[in-house]
Amino acid sequence: MKLVYEKVMPPKTGLALEVKDGQHWRVIDLEGRQVVDMALFNLANLREKLSTSYSRTRYIPKAGAPYVPRDKLTEGDTLMSTICRPMATIIKETPEPKGIHDTHNRMCNRFLYESHGFGPRDGCHEIITKAVAPWGLLAEDIPDTMDLFMNYHHDCAQGRWIIGRPVSKPGDYIEFKATMDILIGFSNCPLDVLAPCNDFNCTQVKVEVYA
Repeated sequence: MKLVYEKVMPPKTGLALEVKDGQHWRVIDLEGRQVVDMALFNLANLREKLSTSYSRTRYIPKAGAPYVPRDKLTEGDTLMSTICRPMATIIKETPEPKGIHDTHNRMCNRFLYESHGFGPRDGCHEIITKAVAPWGLLAEDIPDTMDLFMNYHHDCAQGRWIIGRPVSKPGDYIEFKATMDILIGFSNCPLDVLAPCNDFNCTQVKVEVYA
């Protein structure tokens, strides 16, 4: 496929772009250990958007495979919408181990930072909201995101979720194929306090689109 778009996102910035059915997009962690929050919307009906819970539990199975809800998404898995339609497929990811992306947690926001004494400052919710505003979307329209490269896992013994250091290395990427025309909102996550989400050091990432 041919590269038709590329953009380097500085730390703590947002980006929105339209990707057509059949096109691929790739998110590259240029320096390593950087999380990118990603929201998807059906370009033909912006009220239909990404559902991380459907993506984990209503996946398209391989022939004869049992129904087994998962706790992570990886190569070959499908991102589903809020009305349970396929929006995109994960084509390839290079970090090891695979599947280290958050699909459980709500993105960071101003309330999180301010309630812990780190405000005022925008979180991923506000960053994505500003990025997709030209399409008429509001803060309340933003779905739960897929947080690329975020090491977020459950500790059953402690009964809590753990935010660990990302495992992605410089140049690692995840690539998707769109299965409908979509609008994508990105936030190059600004979290450099509270937890090692970005190893306490926010860095640049790159987005590419192929057609």
